[in-house]
Amino acid sequence: MVSIKNLILVLTLICISQFAAAQDVGLTKQFSGCMDKSNGVTSNMIDCLVAESNRQGARVNKAYKELMDQVSPQRKKQLEIAQGAWITYRDENCDFYYDPEGGTIATVNANDCFMSATAARANELEALAGISAPPATQPAPLAQSKTPAPSTPNAKSTAQNLTGPQNNAVRAAQSYLSISAFSRDGLIEQLSSQAGNNFNLGDATKAVDSLSVDWNQEAVKSAKQYLQMMGFSCSGLTQQLSSRAGAKFTEQQASFGAQRAGAC
Repeated sequence: MVSIKNLILVLTLICISQFAAAQDVGLTKQFSGCMDKSNGVTSNMIDCLVAESNRQGARVNKAYKELMDQVSPQRKKQLEIAQGAWITYRDENCDFYYDPEGGTIATVNANDCFMSATAARANELEALAGISAPPATQPAPLAQSKTPAPSTPNAKSTAQNLTGPQNNAVRAAQSYLSISAFSRDGLIEQLSSQAGNNFNLGDATKAVDSLSVDWNQEAVKSAKQYLQMMGFSCSGLTQQLSSRAGAKFTEQQASFGAQRAGAC
């Protein structure tokens, strides 16, 4: 009969082997350092996994946007459909790892699945877009904007413990950001509204603020999307981007987005 202590050891070794294999998909030095300091504590490991998922999600978003800029209109639609299908598969597949009878190790495995799948997709999109993937031995830098910083602080909660619902909200937010542009308030509303994901408002807010998002660049992307649908004047597009009935960006972000999109 296998003792509980030995069983835990076996499960921990399995997880470590999965993490080591995942290094091949471009995980960062930050993740390796975080895992080294986790001391095998599951809550610490989950924090490391969530933070790395955010970094890999940023890679996916960047590569997806660059590839969309390169392909023809017909191929854009194909890529959008493919990305949506991948997000659905990743989320459903990794949700399966949340075995209610698996205890905390199941939560670790589920987060590992999500992180590894996101990193693999980043590699795939970067290859299609002709982007050199960051070496696994070097930290993958988070996107840094040379523009004014967003008015709302972000990326401060990743080091804190997030609850299960908040982690799920993080994953939903990453999925939305990978296929469309959102303001901070717009994304929180999408996550918390009954017409969206119906997360608790507090959970949705903490999830969004745990992500590293350049809201100025999201405003640019949103502005370009509006301009593809119809013509806007500079002031009209700025108003559309900042309106509470529109995209809900701040005035500064909306102005930046309209200018960079070529409407001003």
